[in-house]
Amino acid sequence: MIKKLILKNFLSHKNTQLKFNPGITVFVGHNGSGKSSIIDSITFAFFNEHTRKSNRNLATKGIDQTISDESGSFVVMDFSVGSIDYKIHRQINNTGQLVSVKLEQLTQNIQVDKNEKNEFIYRPVISGERKQLGESVISEIEKILDIDYKKLQIASIIQQGEINKIIDSQPREFKELLNNMMGLDRLDTSFAYMHSAIDDFRKLLREKTGGYDDNHIKILITKVEENKNKILKSRMSLDRTYDILYKRSNDIKEIEKEIEDLEPKISKQQEMKTLETTLLHYLKEKTVSLKSDIEKTKKILFEVKNAFSILKNKEEVYITLQMVHSEKEELNKNMNEIEWEIGKLNGFTECAKKIQITDGKCPVCNSKITMINDMFDISHIKKELDKKQKEKTSIASELTKLNTEELDLKKKEKSIISSEKILSSYDIPLNYNMNELEDKILSLNKDYQILFKLNFNNFGNADLLLYKVDDYSTNLIDTIINMKKDLVDIDINVLKQKKIIKNKLTSEYIDIQNQKAILENTISDLEIEIVEFEKLVSELYSASNFISELEKIRSMVFNRDGVVSSSLRTWALNLISNKSSDYINTFNVGISKISLIEKPREIKVLCYGRRGEIDIISLSGGEKVAVSLALRMGIAYLMGSSKIDFIVLDEPTSNLDEERRRSFVKIISNVFNKGVGPLSQMIIITHDEEIFENSEIEQIYKFSMSDKGSIVSSV
Repeated sequence: MIKKLILKNFLSHKNTQLKFNPGITVFVGHNGSGKSSIIDSITFAFFNEHTRKSNRNLATKGIDQTISDESGSFVVMDFSVGSIDYKIHRQINNTGQLVSVKLEQLTQNIQVDKNEKNEFIYRPVISGERKQLGESVISEIEKILDIDYKKLQIASIIQQGEINKIIDSQPREFKELLNNMMGLDRLDTSFAYMHSAIDDFRKLLREKTGGYDDNHIKILITKVEENKNKILKSRMSLDRTYDILYKRSNDIKEIEKEIEDLEPKISKQQEMKTLETTLLHYLKEKTVSLKSDIEKTKKILFEVKNAFSILKNKEEVYITLQMVHSEKEELNKNMNEIEWEIGKLNGFTECAKKIQITDGKCPVCNSKITMINDMFDISHIKKELDKKQKEKTSIASELTKLNTEELDLKKKEKSIISSEKILSSYDIPLNYNMNELEDKILSLNKDYQILFKLNFNNFGNADLLLYKVDDYSTNLIDTIINMKKDLVDIDINVLKQKKIIKNKLTSEYIDIQNQKAILENTISDLEIEIVEFEKLVSELYSASNFISELEKIRSMVFNRDGVVSSSLRTWALNLISNKSSDYINTFNVGISKISLIEKPREIKVLCYGRRGEIDIISLSGGEKVAVSLALRMGIAYLMGSSKIDFIVLDEPTSNLDEERRRSFVKIISNVFNKGVGPLSQMIIITHDEEIFENSEIEQIYKFSMSDKGSIVSSV
């Protein structure tokens, strides 16, 4: 627990002294008034660490550079751990260089003379930061607190927005938040690094061996046997290839002599065939295009007609819909009034039941009753209730009818909007003449019928003159007819057949030549591969043994589901759950237990009250703040090893709504004040001064900035 802070020439504080009592201490003030400097002074005193990048930035400008107890920039802090009090003094000059540091412990000075009283004085524990000589105040502080600077940040310093983040984070985000706070993500990181190390080793193997690692040993052995069988088969195929190659060479020479004079005629025949193919393709495409245009235009015509039909009733639908809305509002208003009157009559009924009249006398004063007020006459009230119930039933019936009518009108409204979109998509105005679309369909259909009657399946044997449907087809047909006249006396099929045979023989010869080269190269490559694979297998066996040992270490030590990781995570979550449950019970918000349940990719927060499990979504804003604060303190307990008895909250109400801010103040005021809460001391840094105006917190310091630096006053 922190007891006292003295800051001289430290950041914006020229000369500031603060005393801390058990319970809550609040620092209020505008941004830049020196509040957050207190956090830096605490971490600087303990560990020579802060958020200002360099020690040079800690010194107030213009300070005296001489070295003495009262010069330079320094922080003196009194604190206690358990029942032991300490004092730490850390001083730097204006360049940020450490001038002195010392740690003292408060001990009793026993007097020799029995008549003198024993007194308490601070005695030196250690001074200086000479780690190489085993003399370090930081190291001694780490031993006393059983915590270092990074853990102190997690255990005792709750940064701005951290409570709000715990409240609103999803289970997966919450797991990452806890992992980062508790350091559990380091095992995952090590697991990934180990995997990367193994992958890198395999990568080196693949780079060295041409793409092979320990997973390919069996594949390589199989490939060696396969290559040996392939070599035998390839040699047999090579011998057969030599014989076939010689025969094909002679066949090609013979047929080349036969077609030497026929080549020009074959070329002209091919040209004519190409033109016929072009003509047929053109006519087919034009037929399909016309059919597509007809169908598309028919679809547009149908949709436009339907849209015009629907839009005729547009104004009537909208007016009717508006009237239905008005009627529903009036009926709902009447329904509310009747329900109020029914509730009132039910109240009268309860009162009337409690007044029981016996022998015509008042049950209270025993006087004779001559008349009962209607408001206490059960029979009269019942008649009124029946009447109101009938009115309510009638109104409900009317509302049902109107809802049905409204649903039907909504459908019509949707159809109207859809029809307007259709007309807009086709760019058709409301005054459009649909005869234009009908005429277009007739024209397209006429052209299509001409093409449809043609027989494309018998195109080769039909009269080409029948296929003249436009200028382009006419020109192609005239050209084809003229070419046929030049080839009347030529047996095109014979010429074509010889050309086909020659091409086939040439192709076969080339294929056989390629097969010969492939077989020769294959045999050579297979022989080389066999030697290389056998060498690789030997090397990979050694590598496989090494990788197996690495995988065992990774699985057992660094795997997030391994023995080490699972045990550490389970222990940490159980400890946080238990401590958070202890804390939440002191908050008195109706939650008795908090449990953190780990799932594969998330950590779920379960809350329990007197009636069992409470859905965290249904928690009020104040309950969520209480749960988040309890969880954050559970994490702090874990990280602080229970020796840290203070916690600093930097702008804890930042980003919280009004309900959560008020709930936060109420919880800490009721539970942590006077030092009787789960922690002896809570330090709150905030610019949100108004939320503490009506609180019971007594120790509030107000920070302000002047031309002489930060000014701190007690409120």
